[in-house]
Formats: sequence, structure tokens, C-alpha cells
Amino acid sequence: MPQLQPIIIRPCFQQDLEQVQLIYGHHVLTGTGTFELAPPNLAEITDRWSRVVEKRWPYFVASPPHDLSRVLGFAYAAQYRDRAAYAHTFEVSVYAAPTSLRQGAGGLLLNEVLSALKDDGAREALAFIGDSHNAASIGLHAKLGFKYVGKLANVGTKFGRWLDVVIMQRSLIEGDPAES
Repeated sequence: MPQLQPIIIRPCFQQDLEQVQLIYGHHVLTGTGTFELAPPNLAEITDRWSRVVEKRWPYFVASPPHDLSRVLGFAYAAQYRDRAAYAHTFEVSVYAAPTSLRQGAGGLLLNEVLSALKDDGAREALAFIGDSHNAASIGLHAKLGFKYVGKLANVGTKFGRWLDVVIMQRSLIEGDPAES
């Protein structure tokens, strides 16, 4: 088993977005965790980042302590849907650099996003995981307390395959959510 390197989780800044774009682009081109077929350019990644941080929603990157300019992965959350009734329900996303897979960055990033959401009064976190065979992402979310709540069958096609979306959910409040 490889030695896990120390990792710092910090806010994502605009100067990090080129590396974020490269990481995400890798996943678009090689994986089924996202259903995008072409990597978004830096301007699009910047627009997406801006929409999250302007609302003060969490957007974090992982870096090694000896080089804070290096991005090992990123994670963020955005309101599930743009309707007032969903104001306390967020969709989370997490991606690790190909050189950082299975080294702990994803779990640390997602945990930080969940903590920030909870501190901001969010109630529910949702994950929509591309490809029901994406064991690494499903396992990561389960390890952090997400529960399987359903599957959307055959809703996307990529690399010549029809793909499912696994839906997982985690409550961010203690006790019975109906009582809060």
C-alpha cells in the first residue's frame, strides 16, 4: 500500500482553476463519473467556480503542504435546484488528480465540504454518481455516511455504453430530520 502524503485542504482560488480544469478534463476524457463528453475550457470552469463562490458555497482544493500551488483534487457543493424550497439541500462533487487517486484527498475534500455545509445550516447532501460501476466513488461516499437512495437507469451514454446514475444522500443534522 502506498504511503499517503500529508494533505492540506484549503479554499479554491482563481489561480487554482487551470489545474482544476486539467483534473476535470482528465475525468471527462477517461471516465464515466461525469457525463460530459468534452472537457470544458478554462473560461467555463471559471464561470462554474464563480457561481459557487459568489453564493459562498464551499469550493475546496487539496494541496501538499510543501507546495500549496499544486492541486491534488477539488470538491464543491451547489444548491440541488434553483428553487427556494431547496435552499438547504446541496449536491456535492469531488474529483482527484489522476496522480492522487486513492491517496486520501477525495475523502478529506468531501469531508471539508460536508463540514462547511453543516456549519452553514444545510440539512441534506446529495451525490449523483455517474456509472453504477463506479465503485471508488460509491465507496467514498458510503464511507462518509451517504446512503444509497436510488438509481436512474440508462440515462446517459458515453464510450458506447449506456450508464446509470447512482443517487446517494446524507443528512447533515443530528437526530430525526423531521423534528428540526
